[in-house]
Amino acid sequence: MGKKWDVRVDEKAYTVERRGAKVLVNGEAYKFRKLYNKRGFFNSEYRVPVGSKMALLVVNMMGSARLIIDDKDCATGEDYVPQKLPGWAWIFVVLHFINCLNGAIGALVAVIGLMATYSVSCNRKINVVVRVLLDIVILAAALGIVFGIALAILSTY
Repeated sequence: MGKKWDVRVDEKAYTVERRGAKVLVNGEAYKFRKLYNKRGFFNSEYRVPVGSKMALLVVNMMGSARLIIDDKDCATGEDYVPQKLPGWAWIFVVLHFINCLNGAIGALVAVIGLMATYSVSCNRKINVVVRVLLDIVILAAALGIVFGIALAILSTY
């Protein structure tokens, strides 16, 4: 799985490519573990030298990456605003973690629910009330799936 960006820094063209556990800048390889990084629960950030600048490579928990130079997303050109989970969304995160107590299926559904909750909660383009309602729907769907599977299994006995 690789992602590639063509960028210009100081009037010079650079190709930045993510390949597995490495970042290639014009063919020069940098291993993630050797780059300065900041790890969060949902994202990891790596500082990558691109010419005279330090680019920020943001890798989310799903593995997708974004390259940021001068506070601009290289893929879209939009201003980069770091994703931060709002305080109210942590309630849904905790409730999804409780779903992990429902065994392997509950844990799998909880992880998927966490990813969906994070994605919806951090999306500042959606109104806060709509984000909260969507998080409620995601949580209800996750619980419905787990209990639906449990009832289906119990009804076979």
